[in-house]
Amino acid sequence: MTTDTDNTTPPGVPNYFGIEREHPMLSIPCVIKIGNRRYVGQRVSITQLDVAEDIDDLEHGSKALARIEFPFENFAITLTAELTPAEGDPRTFLFSDPTGEHLPQLRYIINNVIAGDLTTLKGALSYSGPTQPKTPNPKQETSLGERIRSLGVFAVSLALAVTATVVVFTRYTTSYELYPVFIEEAGLKMQATVAGQITLLNPDAQPGEVIYAIAANTGDILSMRMPRAGEIKVATNIYEGATVLPTDLILTVLEPIAETRLTTLISIEGLTRALEGDPVTVDLPDGREVPAKVILRETTRAAALSGDLFVPVDLEVERTRLTARDTSMTGRLKVSKTFMGALGYGQE
Repeated sequence: MTTDTDNTTPPGVPNYFGIEREHPMLSIPCVIKIGNRRYVGQRVSITQLDVAEDIDDLEHGSKALARIEFPFENFAITLTAELTPAEGDPRTFLFSDPTGEHLPQLRYIINNVIAGDLTTLKGALSYSGPTQPKTPNPKQETSLGERIRSLGVFAVSLALAVTATVVVFTRYTTSYELYPVFIEEAGLKMQATVAGQITLLNPDAQPGEVIYAIAANTGDILSMRMPRAGEIKVATNIYEGATVLPTDLILTVLEPIAETRLTTLISIEGLTRALEGDPVTVDLPDGREVPAKVILRETTRAAALSGDLFVPVDLEVERTRLTARDTSMTGRLKVSKTFMGALGYGQE
Protein backbone atom coordinates (compact mmCIF):
# COMPACT_ATOMS: atom_id res chain seq x y z
CA MET A 1 0.00 0.00 0.00
CA THR A 2 1.43 3.35 -1.04
CA THR A 3 0.69 6.24 1.28
CA ASP A 4 1.89 9.77 1.72
CA THR A 5 1.50 10.88 5.33
CA ASP A 6 4.02 13.75 5.11
CA ASN A 7 1.61 15.97 3.19
CA THR A 8 -0.68 17.36 5.87
CA THR A 9 -2.57 19.71 3.51
CA PRO A 10 -5.98 18.17 2.75
CA PRO A 11 -6.85 17.78 -0.91
CA GLY A 12 -9.16 20.41 -2.33
CA VAL A 13 -11.26 20.86 -5.42
CA PRO A 14 -9.99 23.48 -7.89
CA ASN A 15 -11.92 26.76 -7.84
CA TYR A 16 -12.98 26.41 -11.46
CA PHE A 17 -14.32 22.88 -10.83
CA GLY A 18 -17.13 23.87 -8.47
CA ILE A 19 -17.67 22.61 -4.91
CA GLU A 20 -17.34 19.07 -3.63
CA ARG A 21 -21.06 18.46 -3.11
CA GLU A 22 -22.10 20.03 -6.38
CA HIS A 23 -21.74 16.85 -8.46
CA PRO A 24 -24.39 14.12 -8.14
CA MET A 25 -23.63 10.84 -6.36
CA LEU A 26 -24.71 7.87 -8.44
CA SER A 27 -25.10 4.24 -7.39
CA ILE A 28 -22.43 2.64 -9.55
CA PRO A 29 -20.80 -0.63 -8.41
CA CYS A 30 -17.02 -0.57 -8.39
CA VAL A 31 -14.00 -2.05 -6.58
CA ILE A 32 -11.25 0.15 -5.13
CA LYS A 33 -7.84 -1.46 -4.60
CA ILE A 34 -5.18 0.34 -2.56
CA GLY A 35 -2.13 -1.89 -2.14
CA ASN A 36 -3.42 -5.15 -0.67
CA ARG A 37 -6.61 -3.59 0.68
CA ARG A 38 -9.87 -3.93 -1.23
CA TYR A 39 -12.95 -1.70 -0.82
CA VAL A 40 -16.40 -2.16 -2.37
CA GLY A 41 -17.60 1.11 -3.86
CA GLN A 42 -21.32 1.95 -3.68
CA ARG A 43 -21.68 5.48 -4.96
CA VAL A 44 -19.50 7.52 -7.28
CA SER A 45 -19.26 11.18 -8.33
CA ILE A 46 -16.68 13.29 -10.08
CA THR A 47 -15.16 14.37 -6.77
CA GLN A 48 -15.64 11.42 -4.33
CA LEU A 49 -16.33 7.72 -3.78
CA ASP A 50 -18.50 6.11 -1.09
CA VAL A 51 -17.48 2.60 0.07
CA ALA A 52 -19.35 -0.08 2.03
CA GLU A 53 -16.88 -0.33 4.97
CA ASP A 54 -14.90 2.03 7.12
CA ILE A 55 -11.52 3.27 5.95
CA ASP A 56 -9.36 2.40 8.97
CA ASP A 57 -5.89 2.04 7.50
CA LEU A 58 -5.51 5.57 6.08
CA GLU A 59 -5.39 8.84 7.95
CA HIS A 60 -7.15 12.02 6.90
CA GLY A 61 -4.92 14.12 4.68
CA SER A 62 -2.87 11.16 3.43
CA LYS A 63 -2.87 10.20 -0.24
CA ALA A 64 -2.83 6.77 -1.83
CA LEU A 65 -2.69 5.59 -5.40
CA ALA A 66 -5.77 3.45 -6.08
CA ARG A 67 -7.07 1.25 -8.87
CA ILE A 68 -10.81 1.71 -9.46
CA GLU A 69 -12.47 -1.17 -11.36
CA PHE A 70 -15.94 -0.93 -12.93
CA PRO A 71 -17.07 -4.51 -13.61
CA PHE A 72 -19.12 -5.43 -16.68
CA GLU A 73 -20.42 -8.87 -17.65
CA ASN A 74 -17.33 -10.04 -19.55
CA PHE A 75 -14.79 -7.30 -18.88
CA ALA A 76 -13.91 -4.46 -16.54
CA ILE A 77 -12.79 -0.86 -16.92
CA THR A 78 -9.91 0.10 -14.61
CA LEU A 79 -8.98 3.66 -13.74
CA THR A 80 -5.98 4.81 -11.72
CA ALA A 81 -6.39 7.84 -9.46
CA GLU A 82 -4.99 9.28 -6.26
CA LEU A 83 -7.44 9.16 -3.32
CA THR A 84 -7.54 10.52 0.20
CA PRO A 85 -9.96 9.78 3.09
CA ALA A 86 -12.62 12.45 3.71
CA GLU A 87 -12.59 14.31 7.02
CA GLY A 88 -15.47 13.35 9.31
CA ASP A 89 -16.74 10.56 7.04
CA PRO A 90 -14.99 7.16 7.50
CA ARG A 91 -16.59 5.65 4.39
CA THR A 92 -15.77 8.35 1.79
CA PHE A 93 -12.76 8.80 -0.45
CA LEU A 94 -12.00 12.13 -2.11
CA PHE A 95 -10.16 12.40 -5.40
CA SER A 96 -6.93 14.24 -4.65
CA ASP A 97 -7.02 15.76 -8.16
CA PRO A 98 -10.57 15.62 -9.54
CA THR A 99 -9.34 16.96 -12.88
CA GLY A 100 -6.63 14.35 -13.30
CA GLU A 101 -6.09 11.95 -16.17
CA HIS A 102 -8.88 9.66 -14.95
CA LEU A 103 -11.56 12.37 -15.41
CA PRO A 104 -12.55 11.80 -19.09
CA GLN A 105 -13.17 8.03 -18.60
CA LEU A 106 -14.96 8.53 -15.27
CA ARG A 107 -17.16 11.25 -16.71
CA TYR A 108 -18.02 9.03 -19.70
CA ILE A 109 -19.19 6.23 -17.38
CA ILE A 110 -21.20 8.63 -15.20
CA ASN A 111 -22.84 10.31 -18.21
CA ASN A 112 -23.88 6.97 -19.67
CA VAL A 113 -25.41 5.96 -16.35
CA ILE A 114 -27.34 9.24 -16.24
CA ALA A 115 -28.47 8.74 -19.85
CA GLY A 116 -29.67 5.23 -19.06
CA ASP A 117 -27.30 3.48 -21.44
CA LEU A 118 -25.58 1.73 -18.47
CA THR A 119 -27.57 0.03 -15.73
CA THR A 120 -26.66 -1.91 -12.59
CA LEU A 121 -27.47 -5.60 -12.71
CA LYS A 122 -26.32 -8.06 -10.00
CA GLY A 123 -23.44 -5.90 -8.88
CA ALA A 124 -22.17 -5.26 -12.41
CA LEU A 125 -22.78 -2.71 -15.11
CA SER A 126 -24.80 -3.67 -18.16
CA TYR A 127 -25.23 -1.79 -21.42
CA SER A 128 -28.85 -1.03 -22.30
CA GLY A 129 -28.46 1.43 -25.17
CA PRO A 130 -29.09 0.84 -28.88
CA THR A 131 -27.26 -2.15 -30.35
CA GLN A 132 -27.62 -1.31 -34.05
CA PRO A 133 -26.82 1.87 -35.91
CA LYS A 134 -29.74 3.78 -37.28
CA THR A 135 -30.67 2.68 -40.77
CA PRO A 136 -30.96 5.50 -43.27
CA ASN A 137 -34.39 6.17 -44.67
CA PRO A 138 -34.92 4.51 -48.02
CA LYS A 139 -34.53 6.87 -50.94
CA GLN A 140 -37.87 7.77 -52.41
CA GLU A 141 -37.97 8.35 -56.12
CA THR A 142 -39.99 11.36 -57.23
CA SER A 143 -42.47 11.00 -60.05
CA LEU A 144 -42.37 12.99 -63.27
CA GLY A 145 -45.32 15.08 -62.16
CA GLU A 146 -43.61 16.06 -58.91
CA ARG A 147 -40.47 17.01 -60.79
CA ILE A 148 -42.45 19.19 -63.20
CA ARG A 149 -44.25 20.78 -60.25
CA SER A 150 -40.93 21.50 -58.52
CA LEU A 151 -39.50 23.04 -61.70
CA GLY A 152 -42.64 25.15 -62.07
CA VAL A 153 -42.36 26.43 -58.51
CA PHE A 154 -38.68 27.19 -59.07
CA ALA A 155 -39.41 29.05 -62.32
CA VAL A 156 -42.17 31.14 -60.72
CA SER A 157 -39.97 31.96 -57.73
CA LEU A 158 -37.12 32.94 -60.03
CA ALA A 159 -39.43 35.14 -62.13
CA LEU A 160 -40.75 36.89 -59.01
CA ALA A 161 -37.21 37.45 -57.74
CA VAL A 162 -36.09 38.89 -61.10
CA THR A 163 -39.17 41.12 -61.29
CA ALA A 164 -38.61 42.44 -57.79
CA THR A 165 -34.94 43.09 -58.58
CA VAL A 166 -35.81 44.99 -61.78
CA VAL A 167 -38.44 47.09 -59.97
CA VAL A 168 -36.05 48.01 -57.16
CA PHE A 169 -33.22 48.73 -59.61
CA THR A 170 -35.49 50.92 -61.76
CA ARG A 171 -36.74 52.91 -58.78
CA TYR A 172 -33.21 53.40 -57.55
CA THR A 173 -31.66 54.43 -60.88
CA THR A 174 -34.49 56.27 -62.69
CA SER A 175 -35.85 59.77 -62.07
CA TYR A 176 -38.33 61.94 -64.00
CA GLU A 177 -37.88 65.65 -64.51
CA LEU A 178 -40.53 68.02 -63.19
CA TYR A 179 -41.25 70.00 -66.37
CA PRO A 180 -42.80 68.52 -69.55
CA VAL A 181 -41.06 68.19 -72.90
CA PHE A 182 -42.68 70.24 -75.68
CA ILE A 183 -42.54 68.92 -79.23
CA GLU A 184 -42.88 71.46 -82.02
CA GLU A 185 -41.87 71.94 -85.61
CA ALA A 186 -38.33 73.22 -86.05
CA GLY A 187 -37.82 76.61 -87.62
CA LEU A 188 -36.82 80.23 -87.19
CA LYS A 189 -38.85 81.83 -84.43
CA MET A 190 -39.64 85.53 -84.79
CA GLN A 191 -40.56 87.25 -81.53
CA ALA A 192 -41.72 90.69 -80.55
CA THR A 193 -38.89 93.00 -79.51
CA VAL A 194 -41.07 95.72 -78.00
CA ALA A 195 -44.49 96.06 -76.44
CA GLY A 196 -47.16 97.30 -78.78
CA GLN A 197 -49.88 96.39 -81.28
CA ILE A 198 -49.56 94.40 -84.47
CA THR A 199 -50.57 96.66 -87.38
CA LEU A 200 -49.56 94.37 -90.25
CA LEU A 201 -49.42 90.58 -90.58
CA ASN A 202 -48.52 89.12 -93.98
CA PRO A 203 -48.15 85.27 -93.84
CA ASP A 204 -47.67 85.18 -97.63
CA ALA A 205 -44.64 87.47 -97.64
CA GLN A 206 -41.66 86.55 -99.79
CA PRO A 207 -38.03 86.88 -98.70
CA GLY A 208 -37.24 90.60 -98.24
CA GLU A 209 -40.89 91.69 -97.92
CA VAL A 210 -42.44 92.97 -94.68
CA ILE A 211 -43.97 90.06 -92.84
CA TYR A 212 -45.32 91.96 -89.82
CA ALA A 213 -45.23 95.39 -88.22
CA ILE A 214 -45.67 96.51 -84.62
CA ALA A 215 -46.78 99.96 -83.45
CA ALA A 216 -44.70 100.36 -80.30
CA ASN A 217 -45.96 102.10 -77.18
CA THR A 218 -43.29 104.72 -77.77
CA GLY A 219 -44.97 105.76 -81.06
CA ASP A 220 -42.46 104.06 -83.34
CA ILE A 221 -43.44 101.56 -86.06
CA LEU A 222 -41.21 98.48 -86.26
CA SER A 223 -41.36 96.46 -89.46
CA MET A 224 -39.89 92.96 -89.81
CA ARG A 225 -38.95 91.43 -93.14
CA MET A 226 -39.20 87.81 -94.25
CA PRO A 227 -35.66 86.44 -93.61
CA ARG A 228 -35.78 83.46 -95.98
CA ALA A 229 -38.09 81.24 -97.95
CA GLY A 230 -40.20 78.77 -96.08
CA GLU A 231 -43.61 77.98 -94.78
CA ILE A 232 -44.89 80.40 -92.14
CA LYS A 233 -46.72 79.23 -89.04
CA VAL A 234 -48.40 82.05 -87.14
CA ALA A 235 -48.53 81.66 -83.37
CA THR A 236 -51.81 81.25 -81.52
CA ASN A 237 -53.71 84.49 -80.73
CA ILE A 238 -51.59 86.53 -83.14
CA TYR A 239 -53.53 88.65 -85.63
CA GLU A 240 -53.65 92.23 -86.87
CA GLY A 241 -54.59 94.40 -83.90
CA ALA A 242 -53.36 91.96 -81.28
CA THR A 243 -51.30 93.33 -78.39
CA VAL A 244 -47.90 91.78 -77.74
CA LEU A 245 -45.18 92.07 -75.16
CA PRO A 246 -41.42 91.66 -75.63
CA THR A 247 -40.35 88.06 -76.40
CA ASP A 248 -43.91 87.03 -77.37
CA LEU A 249 -43.78 84.57 -80.29
CA ILE A 250 -45.25 86.09 -83.46
CA LEU A 251 -44.58 83.38 -86.06
CA THR A 252 -42.20 80.62 -87.07
CA VAL A 253 -40.53 80.18 -90.44
CA LEU A 254 -40.43 76.40 -90.79
CA GLU A 255 -37.46 74.48 -92.16
CA PRO A 256 -37.61 73.33 -95.79
CA ILE A 257 -37.41 69.72 -94.59
CA ALA A 258 -39.95 68.98 -91.89
CA GLU A 259 -38.17 68.50 -88.59
CA THR A 260 -39.23 68.54 -84.97
CA ARG A 261 -37.74 70.39 -82.04
CA LEU A 262 -37.95 69.35 -78.41
CA THR A 263 -37.54 71.86 -75.60
CA THR A 264 -37.88 71.63 -71.84
CA LEU A 265 -36.58 72.85 -68.50
CA ILE A 266 -34.25 70.43 -66.75
CA SER A 267 -32.99 70.47 -63.18
CA ILE A 268 -29.33 71.15 -62.44
CA GLU A 269 -28.99 67.61 -61.03
CA GLY A 270 -30.58 66.07 -64.14
CA LEU A 271 -28.40 68.22 -66.40
CA THR A 272 -25.28 67.09 -64.55
CA ARG A 273 -26.26 63.43 -64.85
CA ALA A 274 -27.02 63.82 -68.57
CA LEU A 275 -23.66 65.51 -69.21
CA GLU A 276 -21.92 62.70 -67.32
CA GLY A 277 -23.42 60.17 -69.73
CA ASP A 278 -26.60 58.94 -68.01
CA PRO A 279 -29.16 57.83 -70.67
CA VAL A 280 -31.92 60.37 -71.35
CA THR A 281 -35.30 59.24 -72.68
CA VAL A 282 -38.52 61.05 -73.64
CA ASP A 283 -41.64 59.11 -72.65
CA LEU A 284 -44.55 59.94 -74.96
CA PRO A 285 -48.25 59.64 -74.07
CA ASP A 286 -48.74 56.83 -76.61
CA GLY A 287 -46.19 54.63 -74.78
CA ARG A 288 -43.18 55.25 -76.99
CA GLU A 289 -39.78 55.83 -75.40
CA VAL A 290 -37.51 57.98 -77.55
CA PRO A 291 -33.79 58.20 -76.69
CA ALA A 292 -32.62 61.80 -76.66
CA LYS A 293 -29.48 63.88 -76.24
CA VAL A 294 -29.38 67.09 -74.22
CA ILE A 295 -28.24 70.13 -76.24
CA LEU A 296 -27.11 73.21 -74.34
CA ARG A 297 -28.15 76.71 -75.34
CA GLU A 298 -26.53 80.02 -74.51
CA THR A 299 -29.47 80.62 -72.17
CA THR A 300 -28.66 77.29 -70.46
CA ARG A 301 -25.25 78.50 -69.38
CA ALA A 302 -26.58 81.91 -68.35
CA ALA A 303 -29.38 80.38 -66.24
CA ALA A 304 -27.02 77.88 -64.60
CA LEU A 305 -24.47 80.58 -63.74
CA SER A 306 -27.21 82.79 -62.29
CA GLY A 307 -28.17 80.04 -59.83
CA ASP A 308 -31.47 78.86 -61.40
CA LEU A 309 -32.63 75.43 -60.25
CA PHE A 310 -34.09 74.64 -63.71
CA VAL A 311 -32.48 75.67 -67.00
CA PRO A 312 -33.78 75.57 -70.62
CA VAL A 313 -32.33 72.95 -72.97
CA ASP A 314 -33.05 71.44 -76.35
CA LEU A 315 -33.33 67.71 -76.93
CA GLU A 316 -32.00 65.98 -80.02
CA VAL A 317 -33.60 62.76 -81.29
CA GLU A 318 -33.31 60.69 -84.44
CA ARG A 319 -35.35 62.08 -87.30
CA THR A 320 -37.16 58.82 -87.84
CA ARG A 321 -38.38 58.71 -84.23
CA LEU A 322 -40.75 61.70 -84.50
CA THR A 323 -42.85 63.11 -87.35
CA ALA A 324 -44.89 66.25 -87.96
CA ARG A 325 -47.92 64.46 -86.52
CA ASP A 326 -46.18 64.40 -83.14
CA THR A 327 -45.98 68.20 -82.90
CA SER A 328 -47.97 69.91 -80.16
CA MET A 329 -47.49 66.71 -78.12
CA THR A 330 -45.83 66.71 -74.71
CA GLY A 331 -43.71 64.08 -73.05
CA ARG A 332 -41.80 63.36 -69.85
CA LEU A 333 -38.03 63.50 -69.58
CA LYS A 334 -36.51 60.46 -67.87
CA VAL A 335 -32.89 60.24 -66.70
CA SER A 336 -31.66 56.76 -65.77
CA LYS A 337 -28.52 54.73 -65.22
CA THR A 338 -27.22 51.55 -66.80
CA PHE A 339 -26.33 48.57 -64.62
CA MET A 340 -22.61 49.30 -64.87
CA GLY A 341 -23.26 52.96 -64.20
CA ALA A 342 -25.16 52.12 -61.01
CA LEU A 343 -22.09 50.16 -59.88
CA GLY A 344 -19.90 53.20 -60.46
CA TYR A 345 -18.09 52.02 -63.61
CA GLY A 346 -19.39 54.78 -65.89
CA GLN A 347 -22.11 54.77 -68.51
CA GLU A 348 -22.12 53.19 -71.90
